[in-house]
Amino acid sequence: MTRLLTSLGLLLALALPAHAETVDLDFDPDHTHIMFTVMHLGLARTYGEFERFDGRMVLDTNRPQNVVLELTIEVASLDSGLAARDENLMGGSWFDADDHPTMTFVATDFEATDDTTGTLTGDFTLLGVTRPVALNVVFNGKASDPFSPRKTRWGFSATGAIKRSDFGMDFGTGFVADDVALIIETELLQISD
Repeated sequence: MTRLLTSLGLLLALALPAHAETVDLDFDPDHTHIMFTVMHLGLARTYGEFERFDGRMVLDTNRPQNVVLELTIEVASLDSGLAARDENLMGGSWFDADDHPTMTFVATDFEATDDTTGTLTGDFTLLGVTRPVALNVVFNGKASDPFSPRKTRWGFSATGAIKRSDFGMDFGTGFVADDVALIIETELLQISD
């Protein structure tokens, strides 16, 4: 739904020492939540979270627009809080997990709005269809890991939205909304030598 946050490039560059050139950051799976929410019958929101993913970020602090940020999400790792619903969502009318087992996001551009926020644009692929998606990003700061002095943690929040029909997921729009909100909370790890 992670090149996921090219806008992070500028934000991180502002927080890094001037002598740094590149920084490798890995997603911490224990402190990363990739979620969505969608209205059901126009009455209440249903939430889901994808629990398995892989991603990386390489930050060039001298040229933050060159940030490499990629995220691959395992569709079958969806947890919406109801096993029967998750099984249904894996079918061909929805996520079609057998034919499309992953979703991807690859950052392509960013625009900073201030020192800690920005808009990230990237290519999001779902059901084999790739379209641009914009995410509003907040850099929450960085901190040394209290349990591992070699690790520095970088915290980010991101939100965005898609129309699922744009990706070919147009089943059931009469009872499940077309507009899907995206929510990402993540800590990325920088490990020093």
